[in-house]
Amino acid sequence: MSGFYVERQPLHLQARVYDELERNAREAKADLRAAFDRDRNTLGNDEYGAELAKNMPDIERGIFDALKTHIEELERVASGLNVSARNYERADRPSDKRN
Repeated sequence: MSGFYVERQPLHLQARVYDELERNAREAKADLRAAFDRDRNTLGNDEYGAELAKNMPDIERGIFDALKTHIEELERVASGLNVSARNYERADRPSDKRN
């Protein structure tokens, strides 16, 4: 036999790990959004609170943009692992059993 052999099950298992990480990140994002929404108006009435309130939209945008990118990347890795496993499964099937 030429070429190489790939254990497909570990690919599927790691995809599930990334799926779980994605779910956790989505939950954390929702919790953080709720905390920002709840506490947005409690920054204080002093000079520091006013400055923070002025900068808060940019701070929030940066945080949630980074979380969105992180979640999308977790989703992409999980999907890629599953696609790779399915491709190897398909390649290992006899040609008369494909599709």
